[in-house]
Amino acid sequence: MSAEARLRYYASVFDTVEVNSSYYAIPDVRNTARWVERTPPGFVFHVKAYALLTGHHPKPESLPAELATLLPRQPRRTRRGEIEATSFPPEAVDAAVRLFRAAMAPLAEAGKLGYVLFQLAPWVHFDAGRLDYLASLAERLPGFTIAVEFRHRSWFPGHAAETLAALGGAGLAHVIVDAPVVAGAVPRVTAATAPIAVFRLHGRNAEGWLRQLRGEEPAVREKYDYLYSEAELREFLPEIGRIRAEADEVFISFNNNNRDYPVRNALMLKRLLGQPIRTPADARPPDLFA
Repeated sequence: MSAEARLRYYASVFDTVEVNSSYYAIPDVRNTARWVERTPPGFVFHVKAYALLTGHHPKPESLPAELATLLPRQPRRTRRGEIEATSFPPEAVDAAVRLFRAAMAPLAEAGKLGYVLFQLAPWVHFDAGRLDYLASLAERLPGFTIAVEFRHRSWFPGHAAETLAALGGAGLAHVIVDAPVVAGAVPRVTAATAPIAVFRLHGRNAEGWLRQLRGEEPAVREKYDYLYSEAELREFLPEIGRIRAEADEVFISFNNNNRDYPVRNALMLKRLLGQPIRTPADARPPDLFA
């Protein structure tokens, strides 16, 4: 299938998707406009924030020209050739926010923009300055729904009460994470801090997770290679029910992105939740996307 055909087909089965490519590069506004055109009314795109906005190190080839001109002549680089986030002046972050907002405009105007995921880099520690930055997002991205995922233990469990209070005060959604229970990992904290709640299920591949915590570089497919069993998904039902009572909407995204695992698990969970499952009569009729 072409990219267009895949999206149209996906949207005939599911009513939401989480976009990961926007983390690597700010999407072209023409592409986000096409996403609107290729999906039915009511379909929602959750979009991952660009790397620079979450403390990650952007790849030089992903930089918009406006950001590149704001860098020092010889910016610091990581051993993989990425540009260190600390090399960017504050005005570069401001420009990245503005460009990202403009790229999301077609989705927002069509009512198809769900949450914008700020998945902070694993090395981003709890501090007051970072909390101020997160609190500023509501003003920097007016009208956007912001969800924040923390990946360093200084946030959870280190400063759990302060972190949740800050998110609630700023109207930001706390991302409830399921991941392997291993030493050094952030624990699952089930709490709602905004009108929407977000679950992100990364799978439970402990060895792949530990390799990254040790500073190694497992492939994405290795780290997230995990298929939840029906029994494991049933364990979530009480938590989901409790959060549904606290939030207006609950979104559940599967990030165990190896093979067809997230699709299989999403369909399984929909069934466990008693939700209808839309299955096209023919998966790939030749004229389906004409």
